This record gives sequence, structure tokens and C-alpha cells, in this order.
Amino acid sequence: MAQPGHASATDEELYRREAMGAFAHEVRTPLTSIRMVLELARREGTNGELVLDGELAGMLDASVDDLQQLADDLQEASRLERGRLVLNAGPCDLAAAVGAARELLPRDLELTGDVPAGIEGPWDIARLVRALAGFTVAANRGGNGSGNVTLAVDEGVETVRVTLTSGEAAGETRLIAADCGFSFFRSRLFVTAMGGAVDYDRRERYLSISLLLPR
Repeated sequence: MAQPGHASATDEELYRREAMGAFAHEVRTPLTSIRMVLELARREGTNGELVLDGELAGMLDASVDDLQQLADDLQEASRLERGRLVLNAGPCDLAAAVGAARELLPRDLELTGDVPAGIEGPWDIARLVRALAGFTVAANRGGNGSGNVTLAVDEGVETVRVTLTSGEAAGETRLIAADCGFSFFRSRLFVTAMGGAVDYDRRERYLSISLLLPR
């Protein structure tokens, strides 16, 4: 039975629907930027020519990179769902994975909190690193948006719980939705494929995401 504010483990339709909504929204952002760059470049040129200065060229490159990353993420998720992607069974050091995830975060987003040394598990390190980074971005978006997400690790004999939190818990619980970003749904897919589980507690300006990883 799902707790209030949480999707049940069998409600994959909710996740799929919101994931597609998030993906569609995030595709529009770089497309809008590209359209703006082309319009500005057209104004700089004559007879329909496009003139790109260094700044416009940089904006165009960044937008194309964002589109490529989104396309790669969707393709990888699709391959996993169709059983055409084999995950590496580790071993993976959790502290190293968190450190690498921090390197992937935007400059205005910080993940704070310590990871005890010596925690390892049969996890695909490349996918876990991206999942941790993706959940951090999602926690910030769905939480208070302060640019700071806190990390807590609870080590058990058979599992390790990693919790990423933004904001202070208050008010009624809510379901996860597309506004938390495509990264949440992509990251959840890979954690579950590694034999783990994902739970969350979402409220007004608060989101706490918990990863339960098998040891």
C-alpha cells in the first residue's frame, strides 16, 4: 500500500506519464533557445544570411548539447526497458560514486553531507553516479530550489539507504510530477534496474528522495 504522497510500486503508468511530460517540457527549452539564437543571427546578417558572433555560437552549442543529452538519456532508458542494455554488477564504492556525482552537478547546485568510507555494493558505477546527480537536481527542483541538497546515508547489513533532501517538511504530502524534471524518472529507472528501490516524501517546497540499494 502506498503512503500518502507516494506512488505505489505497481503504479508505473504514473511514472511513465509524468516522465513523458517532463521530457517534452525539457526538449522545448533548448529548442526555444535555438530559435532565439537563429532570430538574432538573422538580424545581424543581410539577404537572409545568418551571422553568429562568439556569444551566439556558444549559446547555440550549449542548446544543441542539451538536446543531444536528452536524446541520449531517452535512448538509454528505452534500451534498458527493452532488455537491450546490460548493467555492470560492480563492485562500486558509494563514496567514490557520490564524489563523481558532485562533479556532474551545475555550478549553482551543491550536494552536502558525508558518506562513510568502505561502503560497497553490486551497482553499476556509471549509472549510479548519473542517478545520484539526477536525483540531486530533481530534489532541488521539487524542493525549495535553494541550490543546496543534503545527503544522508544509513548503512544496513543487506541494504544501504541514501537520502537526498531539499527544504523543510511541512504541509500536506504530494505526488511526484513532471515539474521535478526528467532526471528523476531516468534515475529511478536505473536504480530499480540495479535491484534497488526509490521512495520519496514531497510537500510544499520540500522533496526528500530515498534510494534503497542492495548490498
